[in-house]
Amino acid sequence: MKLRIPKTQAYFFLGDVILVMASLYLAPVIRFGVLLDPMMVFGASEAMAVFLYLLALYIFNFYNLRETANSIYYALRLAFVVLAVNLVASSLFYIFHLRLYASGIIAITAVVSFILLLGWRIAVLGYFHVRTQPARILVLGAGQAGMTLHELLAGRGEYVIVGYVDDDEAKSGTFIGGVPVIESSGCLGSLVKNLRIDQVVVAMTHSIRADVFRGLVQAKFLGVDVFEMPTFYERVAGKIPVLHTSEMWLGYADISGVKRNIYNYRLKKVFDKLFSLVGLLLAAPIMLVTAILIKLGSPGTVLYKQKRVGWDEREFELYKFRSMHMNAEENGAVWAQVNDSRVTWVGNVIRRLRIDEIPQLWNVLMGDMSFVGPRPERPEFVRDLMREIPYYSLRHAVRPGITGWAQINYPYGASRKDAMEKLQYDLYYIKNMSMILDLYILLRTARVVLSGTGAR
Repeated sequence: MKLRIPKTQAYFFLGDVILVMASLYLAPVIRFGVLLDPMMVFGASEAMAVFLYLLALYIFNFYNLRETANSIYYALRLAFVVLAVNLVASSLFYIFHLRLYASGIIAITAVVSFILLLGWRIAVLGYFHVRTQPARILVLGAGQAGMTLHELLAGRGEYVIVGYVDDDEAKSGTFIGGVPVIESSGCLGSLVKNLRIDQVVVAMTHSIRADVFRGLVQAKFLGVDVFEMPTFYERVAGKIPVLHTSEMWLGYADISGVKRNIYNYRLKKVFDKLFSLVGLLLAAPIMLVTAILIKLGSPGTVLYKQKRVGWDEREFELYKFRSMHMNAEENGAVWAQVNDSRVTWVGNVIRRLRIDEIPQLWNVLMGDMSFVGPRPERPEFVRDLMREIPYYSLRHAVRPGITGWAQINYPYGASRKDAMEKLQYDLYYIKNMSMILDLYILLRTARVVLSGTGAR
């Protein structure tokens, strides 16, 4: 039986109220080791705290029952909300002369509430995903974009395409992956009702007829979610479909990475410079040992300099520990290959452990790079890729990074096809850039480095 989402969300909400109140009660109990009278604990301050928690959880979309709670990114988002609520609540308590809490109590409240709220969400969302049916999708357009959606959703249990609508009579009655193509002469609103559609995805490359557009409006007012194909694809796949994205869509999109906000223009730069300096100091012993091994392993320099294209298409010198034999590119620039014969035995080791990337901390310190961003490519490749791949130049809208969204989501690749795939992830990162996303990428990168996967 399919759960009714409003009822489930009500249980979700009620559980949050109980758990936040439990956190506020348990914090002083844990701190002082004695049971307290609940009437002594709860008052105006605690009521305000509960309200702030619920408001923040709602604003940051933590009542979306189609999310998955058992991911690092979800936990980071929740931790950010819990920390922010406790800081705001403490400030308001002081301003309005309400009950003041010691920093230890606040810290315990934050930790306990985070654990309880995360555990509650894992339980509820896991139960909800098991009990609910997949979202029923109607796709407008049976062309290449529609086929791309079929490939994307095949095997994903949370979505099912129940039909395609196309105004091309020649396609009517055909099938895409076993799903029928329906001619759009009928009323779209009625079709949405009859097929019990949850979401409509517009995957048409030409202008939409007036009657079809009216049907979309009607569907929207029936409570059905309506998405453009790039928006839906981005939400599901975590990348932007370059070949199915128009300049108009990009022009109206909210691009976080180019906004002049405090994180992009202040905090990110401060973090980069501070942690790159600390990283260079901490990595000094490793760098010394690596330099000695490189010199013993093969004749030549320890460091390797290479021109790369960075922010605003400006070229800079990227530094790495040399992992190849000298004169490995005497015949010109070529894509790196898996099990490349030009790589020395020392190079194989430092590449697998990502030690060859450590000198790029200097690039970060100098402002040429950031810790997180699209990986910078060589000018020889960039010139060709900008001619061959749509929107390739847009990846230069932010500073390049030592690691990035593409690096944690796509296996190592060194071809034009790989460059296209990685661009789709890079554009997603630029569009959604934030401190939480950067932190998530760094944590995922650490896992990749420790596991040794993706080494080339």
